[in-house]
Amino acid sequence: MIHKNHLFTLFTVMSLVGILVSGCAGKKQARQQEAITVLVQKAEVQPFQQFIDLNGQIAGRNEVKVYADVSGKIAQILVREGSYVSKGSIIAYIDRAQVGAEYALAPVKAPISGYITSVSVVLGQMISPGTIPIASIGSLTEMDVLISLPERFVQQVQIGQTVYIKVAAYPNERFVATIYRKDLAVDPTSRTLTVRAQIQNPEGKLLSGMFADVSILVRESSRSIVIPASALVELENGRQAVYINQDNIARLRPVKVAFSYKDKVAIQEGLNAGEEVIIYGKEFLKEGTPIYPVEEEK
Repeated sequence: MIHKNHLFTLFTVMSLVGILVSGCAGKKQARQQEAITVLVQKAEVQPFQQFIDLNGQIAGRNEVKVYADVSGKIAQILVREGSYVSKGSIIAYIDRAQVGAEYALAPVKAPISGYITSVSVVLGQMISPGTIPIASIGSLTEMDVLISLPERFVQQVQIGQTVYIKVAAYPNERFVATIYRKDLAVDPTSRTLTVRAQIQNPEGKLLSGMFADVSILVRESSRSIVIPASALVELENGRQAVYINQDNIARLRPVKVAFSYKDKVAIQEGLNAGEEVIIYGKEFLKEGTPIYPVEEEK
């Protein structure tokens, strides 16, 4: 038979244990509630490239525009787009006839050998020297890509660099060109420099005058630690850092960026492959903040 004093003592001990357990659970729950939910991603080693993305225009290699030397009316057109002409061959005749005078038809000759890339006049059209081109002549198997390069990129682009090209006519195909010429003067109006890249066109897919999206390769690495640019934190001293997940605690880690492209950056130092980097939610963090990491789905 249990004495009343023993019952009272037992009840008191159990009450204290319950309070302690409840208190511990409350503190644990409070700690869990204090943790900030963040999105993390593991730093990976991968090839990485940096491009300058611009617009360009396709043109026939060494393409020239042929103008009339005399005024008159187009009497004959002897060529069509795509036909081949030799240097000195006649491509059109101009009728210079005037009231009270008779003239022989004046020939317009090809200044170079190549393909007719365009004919710009029609029969009966009146023209004057140096105004409207009769036709354009150039190469179809070798094409140029004309790129207007903003002056801020002048030092990054050099002869021999690779250019990747896409045109609307072939949206799933990428053409490769090589820069072979770079002007030495910046246009004072547009503040751009004209750069030419050569591209092979054996199948004739590219046509003179086509609009092109161009990406100039300026830097690449076969093995870089790559992370999203959204992970970067700007420090007061002008340096950069990232938050990493260390046992569910946010740790601020200074890093040095090698180069970037679009929404990704290559890290030169300060980060190891496989470490979990906080890419979203960092604005709520400081050094030592408890976190609840959620890994980004790929």
